[in-house]
Amino acid sequence: MDKAKVFFIIRRYMQSKVPGYFEIMEAYCRKMYGKSCIDLFIDEPEKFREVLVKRYGNDVYSIYFAVKYLFLRPILLELNKLDLEEDLATLLLNNPRKFNDVLKQILKS
Repeated sequence: MDKAKVFFIIRRYMQSKVPGYFEIMEAYCRKMYGKSCIDLFIDEPEKFREVLVKRYGNDVYSIYFAVKYLFLRPILLELNKLDLEEDLATLLLNNPRKFNDVLKQILKS
């Protein structure tokens, strides 16, 4: 799945579940790194995690919720791989580099 499709899927999902959230996160990502959240999420998850930490402080639950239910879930639903959701969310928080490798493999399938 290419980045444009990921962007579309996540944006559509967020707009249906939490209207306005995608735009807020885009503003944070662009302000901090000059890039889209989807670009950071896929290519530079360490920076994406930093954006979430800046947004939510040390509220790990909120960061985990955003990653799991708003960024990962729409992709994994589309790929019929929802069973990976928990592991991937934890990986992004604890080991963003490994998350990057695993996510890229999943998107290729």
